[in-house]
Amino acid sequence: MPEPVAVTDILSELDTYWNASNVTKPEIVEMNGAAGVTRIDLNRGDYVVGQPGSPTMEELPIGNWKYVNRTYGVSLMVYTRTSRQRLYDLMREVRKICHVRRHSMTNFQRLQFLNFNEEVTEQVNVWSGIVSLQVVNENVLAETT
Repeated sequence: MPEPVAVTDILSELDTYWNASNVTKPEIVEMNGAAGVTRIDLNRGDYVVGQPGSPTMEELPIGNWKYVNRTYGVSLMVYTRTSRQRLYDLMREVRKICHVRRHSMTNFQRLQFLNFNEEVTEQVNVWSGIVSLQVVNENVLAETT
């Protein structure tokens, strides 16, 4: 079985379950570390850019190390030119999807919304923030072969 990629799976959940009647669906992009600057055009709409969190994956042994708990971190950068209210509405939709889909993902036992931090930079009329999420697999067999 291949190792799950948390950021890809979470962005797929957002893309599939986004309710545009709550807030207009943003462009959902995965940052892949390609050389060069990632360019987004906020004139086209809002953006949610996903990337692995820190730590990307953490494994904690249970008892005699036969089983482990695995936690995968994901950071979502949210950008809008509309308003601060729109930024918070975008964050709310992400949070809602996490709560509704918390036990519904295929590769993970649980999806958790951790926190949201609004960023204030030198940009004028651009609002941005970072949503921190994690997915968890608990009591899984530690591979030995």
